[in-house]
Amino acid sequence: MKAPISLAVARHVWLFYLLKLQSRPLLVKSLTSATGFALGDGVAQSLQKQREYSLPRTTRFATFGLLLHGPACHYFYHFVDALVQPSRATSASAVLTKSGAGPSATTGETDAPAVAPPEQPVEAERTGEPSGAGPVAMGGDSRDTRVSSSGNKAAPASFYCPISMELMADPVMVATGHTYDRVCIERWLAQGNRTCPVTGMRLRHLELTPNFALRNAIQEWASQNEIAVPHRENRPNAAMLYKCDEDQHPTNILQGHDEIVWAVEVAGQRLFSASADKTIRVWDIDSRRCEQVLEDHTRPVLSLAVTDKKLFSGSYDYTIKVWSLDTLQRLKTLTGHTDAVRALAVANNRLFSGSYDGTVKVWDVETLACLKTLAGHTGPVRTLVYSGGHMFSGSYDKTVRVWDVESLACLATLQGHSGAVRALAASPDRVFSGSDDTTIKVWDSHTLRCLRTLEGHEDNVRVLAVGERFLYSGSWDKSIRVWDTERLEVVRVLEGHNEAVLALAVGDTFLVSGSYDTSVRFWSLDTLRCVRKCEGHDDAVRVLAVAGGKVFSGSYDGSIGVW
Repeated sequence: MKAPISLAVARHVWLFYLLKLQSRPLLVKSLTSATGFALGDGVAQSLQKQREYSLPRTTRFATFGLLLHGPACHYFYHFVDALVQPSRATSASAVLTKSGAGPSATTGETDAPAVAPPEQPVEAERTGEPSGAGPVAMGGDSRDTRVSSSGNKAAPASFYCPISMELMADPVMVATGHTYDRVCIERWLAQGNRTCPVTGMRLRHLELTPNFALRNAIQEWASQNEIAVPHRENRPNAAMLYKCDEDQHPTNILQGHDEIVWAVEVAGQRLFSASADKTIRVWDIDSRRCEQVLEDHTRPVLSLAVTDKKLFSGSYDYTIKVWSLDTLQRLKTLTGHTDAVRALAVANNRLFSGSYDGTVKVWDVETLACLKTLAGHTGPVRTLVYSGGHMFSGSYDKTVRVWDVESLACLATLQGHSGAVRALAASPDRVFSGSDDTTIKVWDSHTLRCLRTLEGHEDNVRVLAVGERFLYSGSWDKSIRVWDTERLEVVRVLEGHNEAVLALAVGDTFLVSGSYDTSVRFWSLDTLRCVRKCEGHDDAVRVLAVAGGKVFSGSYDGSIGVW
């Protein structure tokens, strides 16, 4: 009985090590490296019988491992793990060894055989699964499925779950390419963890990909050795796998993108999201499923614009892709910009594209021909807005230029800001510009005169939104200011966010705000009070859109929120 007991102790020690590795990866790896160097030097000195043991020498080696080797390896493999894809397995034996590779840099999906379509969100993997007991402590009681090693041939190490150290009944892969038993990794995620237990790396998405090849190999080995691998049913409630308000359905956080979501647009019953992972995802709003992943850009996608039949996407690859809304196929690639396409706007059947190259290009929406390049800005063009027959372009050169939509002539250069113009918003007869100089300027969209400079923010003005009665401004000072659009004076200062306010959108009865503090807040338009705080994103909320009574939020963590 000593051997099984020793093996059980070893497994628990190994589990403890893995858990500590997950919670404090850098420290544990550094201490592991220091221990390895110390033991290695101790062995080396013991073999040199002509010399006395030197403790200072061992200390130097251990210090090297602790301060240099351990941290260097941690960051190096963290970098490599994020770049390399797990190789496609062609047989059962090809996947027996754990892959340390990460998800695809292009699609964010694990490259593995016999899995569900990659564009389906994580909830598709759990549809119809029974709801069992709640989460338990890692390494909890799963003794009912433990296979005794007494008198049996030991299974290959890759057959055991790294969490429970038990034979895996339903092996699944996470985003890093590591394989776990489904019940164990679901418990891990249900406890709020968003990292790979083995590597400690943050999971870019929470999709669990069945490892059919490994499961078949385990079942074949178990059959040959007359060992039963029981099917485990004690899965946690899927609703616990996502953080959200109690009244929110667990599928309100849509996973799929690997990087920052830079833009969201709604067209009919579809939501389009553009990301730094170089893709555009098409979501069905009713089912909240990803219909398709549009992959053609070679660098992050920064901007989107929608017409009746076309979707336009601007990217850091200097191009604009044109997609059919009917077939979701690429129709054409518009080239000509020499830097990132940061802003897109449509007016009078013309597409305007603002770029970091300092120009605004105008394209015919039907023929997709370039009509003219509007030059004049001396810095990157950050934002575009249409009002009163004019297109307004805000730039890092601290100015706003006004272009006639028909003649495409520059009508004026609006000056006065002392910092970059990052935000523009428009009402029927006024245009508002927000700047890094902490102010908002109000311009008459017909006479192009500055009506007033709105002061009050203590930091950069990052976002503007206009409703029927009020202008709303979000700032790095963590506040939202509400301005009367007629009297041009502040009505209320909305406070509640703990970090910078990055996104604003106006609905029929509410204002919604997104912040670096990862939350989405709803404010009543009547009382101007916060009526709801929604949490679910794990990083800053970067963009917002309102349509059909729903709010859509895009986050730095790559997720989409539906509220």
